[in-house]
Amino acid sequence: MPGAGRFRPETAVKSLGLLLLFSVPCVAEPHLPPGTKALPSAAENGRGPLALVNLNHHVLGHARLFGGKEPDLFVAGYGGPQAVHLFRWVDTAESGAPVFAEPVIVKCAFKDKGNVFQRKDGAIIGLWIDKEELVTTEFDREKLEFRETKRVKLPKAVKSPSSLGVIMNGDGYDLTFEISNGAKTLERSPNTEEWRPFNSSGIAMGELRYRYLVGLPAKGDAAQITKTKNEVYYSMHGITSVNLGTGHERDLITGSRQGNLVFYHNKAASGFDFEAKRLVAGEDGNALRHPSINPSVSAYPGGLIACGEGSLYFYRFTGKWAATGAPVFAVPVSVLQENADLYAGTLPSPTTVDWNGDGVLDILAGNSEGFVLFFENIGSNDEPKFLPAMRVPAGGHEIQVQAGYSGSLQGLQEARWGYLSPNAIDWNGDGTLDLITGDITGDYLIYLNRGTKTEPKLDAAHPLYCDGIDLHGMWRCRPAVAKIGGRIALVIVDGNDHFHLYWRVDDYNVEDGGKLKLDDGTFIGTSGGVGGMSGRCKLDLFDWNQDGRLDFVIGTGRVVSIPDRETGYPMAALGQNPVVGGLIGSLVDKALPVKLKKTLGTPLLMLNTGTNEKMKFARPLVFRDADDLVIQPGGAHETGAVGTMLGKDGPNLLICNEAGRLFLIPGKTLKTTP
Repeated sequence: MPGAGRFRPETAVKSLGLLLLFSVPCVAEPHLPPGTKALPSAAENGRGPLALVNLNHHVLGHARLFGGKEPDLFVAGYGGPQAVHLFRWVDTAESGAPVFAEPVIVKCAFKDKGNVFQRKDGAIIGLWIDKEELVTTEFDREKLEFRETKRVKLPKAVKSPSSLGVIMNGDGYDLTFEISNGAKTLERSPNTEEWRPFNSSGIAMGELRYRYLVGLPAKGDAAQITKTKNEVYYSMHGITSVNLGTGHERDLITGSRQGNLVFYHNKAASGFDFEAKRLVAGEDGNALRHPSINPSVSAYPGGLIACGEGSLYFYRFTGKWAATGAPVFAVPVSVLQENADLYAGTLPSPTTVDWNGDGVLDILAGNSEGFVLFFENIGSNDEPKFLPAMRVPAGGHEIQVQAGYSGSLQGLQEARWGYLSPNAIDWNGDGTLDLITGDITGDYLIYLNRGTKTEPKLDAAHPLYCDGIDLHGMWRCRPAVAKIGGRIALVIVDGNDHFHLYWRVDDYNVEDGGKLKLDDGTFIGTSGGVGGMSGRCKLDLFDWNQDGRLDFVIGTGRVVSIPDRETGYPMAALGQNPVVGGLIGSLVDKALPVKLKKTLGTPLLMLNTGTNEKMKFARPLVFRDADDLVIQPGGAHETGAVGTMLGKDGPNLLICNEAGRLFLIPGKTLKTTP
């Protein structure tokens, strides 16, 4: 299930005393100039983190198909094009993580809510939840297809299961199902002024939704097998059987929305006899927390593979047990793929700077996981070649900004998202690059560089202040920075939803420079609506037309509407109202606070028609290719975009899709006419 933090046109409509739940279609096709390819990994054999072109991943299971030393992997992707993929094992990395070949799509009528395993006779079985039925399929190795062989109705105790796990039982298997405790979430839309995810005391509203496990033994009836119905907050996202040695051959581990991996010791030789849950521990004895939100889990030789939003990670089982009785796993490392695209995490927001002082431009990018990533350019500016990302540290620890309990305007369930958007400039004039970031909270932070040009060393984050108040604006926005006339300028989207200029005073303080305006004197608005429809704007000051004046290159989400909600880009100007017919259509028209638009995040250009000291801007333009088609890299939620001198004959456009790919498009191939 995609995260609730994603803007999705879902709402609850009360009619005739009934609560009607619906989802308005929101499909638009991405477009890049013909022949455009994602930037590849320049590591040996093109190795890089394994990630599909999806927001979320779910490892279905593994089996031995190709005769390798280790098994091959079945992975489903959702949040984007849905399919089941098969990855052939090719190697084990020095980190201990498995390395796989490029994926092959296999034919399958089901894309998720499944579990794949291999029987003793070598047959590869896929079990799938299809509404209230359990479907058995068998994998055809020649046709690369899961063929349905059996379908049965699930018992009443297995009500609306979200995922399933398989525990082998001799020649058969016992099944476990993830079930909701039935708690009710808030019914209002997060896109209205009435939306309140926290009460006046700052406490999350609505019941806390939890999940528990129901077991269906090979012989016997289905029944609850966990001690309570409040086992894992929000969702498990996946269940896997693990064999952790003598006495632990039939244990179970689940994922969770918040990133904990939850362990259940099963004392039964067949069926279920579960002890109370324990949290999987790290080598320091404390519970591990997955780097990103929504990890599901799947056993793999030597440990676990876990993934959710973001790429796949391998957790090595140490063979040890914590004082809590939980198994101890090593810190996760990236599962790798050969001939991989560079991967910047989901919803990345990039910038290009010479981060390591070697004279060529590198890429820095923030993402929804809350990390800042450094892609080292081992090529040249004209012919860049990038290594896979390294996480940027500050204050001795990797930067990771996340919402926490109350940092997201859409509620507690978004605690593990960060939507970090960095920019880099020599803020304090000491000759080294510092970082300034915006994120999910709407706050702006600075990381001062106390190192050197060639070896950056960032301080821990520090708030920026204006008039003694933390600088704060719309959520999920990237600040623009530039040096103008000897002063450092900072532009954000302010609390009134306008482009707003500030000037540096000292390391931690700025002063108000006023709102920026269009050349007709009007303010520049950003959001297509309120609440979840606000913010999501990535600003970059860059001289696109090389006339000496700083323009704006802007990354947007689908609901951004610049410079106003009536005519702005991309939502109002490029979108189309969803078409929903009949009774539902009439209810939609009456219920929605705004008419939602079908379009995608779109890079924009706003030319500076004033001067750098007194900026004013023309209305936004879209980037078009030679066929006059609008450039939209893919994704509704938000997409990063910057102007850059990377590549020959700059300026050029560096953009991302929300599935973490980066694209460098030659500026000379793009049109920016109205």
